[in-house]
Order: sequence, then structure tokens, then C-alpha cells
Amino acid sequence: MDEAGMMADWVQIPSLRLLAALADSGSVGAAARRVGIAQPNASRSIAMLERRTGLRMLDRSPRGSTLTREGQLAAAWAQEVLDSLERFAAGTRALAHDGTGKLAVGASQTVAEHLAPLWISRLNRSHPSISVVLDMQNSERVIAGVVSGEYGIGFVESPTVPEHLHQAVICEDPLELVVAPDHPWAAHAARGGAVHLPELARTPLVIREAGSGTRALVDEVLEPFGPARPVSELNSTAAIIRAVRAGAGPAILSRLASADELAGGRLVPVPVADGTPRRKLRAVWTGPATPVGSAARMVETALGTGPL
Repeated sequence: MDEAGMMADWVQIPSLRLLAALADSGSVGAAARRVGIAQPNASRSIAMLERRTGLRMLDRSPRGSTLTREGQLAAAWAQEVLDSLERFAAGTRALAHDGTGKLAVGASQTVAEHLAPLWISRLNRSHPSISVVLDMQNSERVIAGVVSGEYGIGFVESPTVPEHLHQAVICEDPLELVVAPDHPWAAHAARGGAVHLPELARTPLVIREAGSGTRALVDEVLEPFGPARPVSELNSTAAIIRAVRAGAGPAILSRLASADELAGGRLVPVPVADGTPRRKLRAVWTGPATPVGSAARMVETALGTGPL
């Protein structure tokens, strides 16, 4: 048996996980807790690795144990092995359903209402064997569903996403400050005027609930100016539009969501002197850095591209 075959007989994945955890945890005990094993077992696993490899992995002292230079290198290589195993597992699961089966998609409200139906229609034409189940949630809930495995792919409008998720920017979506036609800012805009961010921050707005991508971006932009308490927090764009038209107050909405109302004159756009923010609509997923299977086909369709 060659050397690689012999090594395959004794290298254990839990030992590699422990070694990789040592690089981040700083002690055997902390690494053991991180991977869910008892510290004595962790110590025995590291000792076995040292015997098998002929390398001293740890500097041991009364104050604790730290990785040697050789141990640090071995830990980095162990992490590469673990990353490859994750790609293998996720990739083979996805390829088992490549181009076929049901794909659960979570999408934020703007994406679900204004973009996803077009994407799904295109996907049905190009890959008729893929059945998409679309669930509309706010961005925070979509991200949670992707992390838990409830959704094979998610589309969100949050200004940031967790670092442990993979992402691809699908498009940009400008936001609009809108008011009812009889609001004083409508006349101000008609005269070529604009609203500055400090004034906007002082004004109670009709706004989405916490957890939505629009709300996160608005909060981020207005936070330096100490924003006023919202006049109303609503969980749907349609409800916000109705409230603004009824005179409840201004709102900041996606241009995609407000286009029909603006074109019909039922809402009036108001320029923001400092510039209205633009947000990125993103696809998010777990597993391989590049999505595979039905999820990849969905992202390709959204991007309007060929294979990623």
C-alpha cells in the first residue's frame, strides 16, 4: 500500500476538525468545546497526530498549550481538507438534483413582487424540470432560512449579509423619497427644491418593519442625524403606499415598487439633496462558493448570464 493509502487509514476527520479549531481557539480545551468532544479525548487525538506525522503540534506548558509553527501549518492544511470535504458533500447533494426537482427560494418583498416572477418564468422555459417554490419574507427572515437550509437560494435587499454566506450582486435598486401630491414637499419639489438628510431625519416617516432590507438601509443612512421615531411601521410596501397616499407622511421606497404610483401621479418623488441611496439586490447561499444544481440555474437566470 502506498503512503497516501496508509495515511487514509488513520487520518480521522474529527482530528482534523480539532486541529483546525486549535488555530482559532487558542487552547485545547476551547478547541475541544468547539468541536464537541471532551478535553482528554482531544489531547489524545492531538498526541496521535503527533505520533503519526512525526511533528510536534503543540508547545505544552503549565500555562496551557499553543500550536507550534509546524502545528500552525498543519492546522491550515487541515482546514483546506475540511473545506474540500464541505464542497464535495454540498456539491454531490446538489448535483444529484442538477436541473431537476424542487427548489425552495426565499425572497425579500421587492424581489418577490417585482423580479422573481420574471426570473421563474424564464427558468421554466429554459429548465422545465425545475419546480420553484417561492416564499416572500423580509431580508432578515430570508437569510435565516438560507442558513437553516429551508431555502436553497435566497434573494435579499439588505445593505450587508453575514460573512459566512456566499453572495452575488444581481442588480442595483435606487430608492425614492415619495409623498402624497398634496404634501408640502411635493410643491417644494415642483419648484426645483430638494430635502436635505438632516431635515429628512427629523421628519417622522412611514417605514418598513425592522428586519426588512429597506428599513436597514434607511436606518443606516439616517442614523448619523438622529432620526425621528417613525409615524408608522408597516410590513408591506403596499400598506406603506396606501398610508402615504392617505397623507400619513413621507416614505422611502424602492423605485421598482413605486414606479406605477409615480407614473400615475398618485405619489410624487422628492429629490434628496445628498442623493437617495442605492441598494444592491443580492443572491445568498451556503455550501460551495459557486452555487450548483438548481440553485445555480436560478442565479444564472436572475443575472441573465450563462453558467457561473
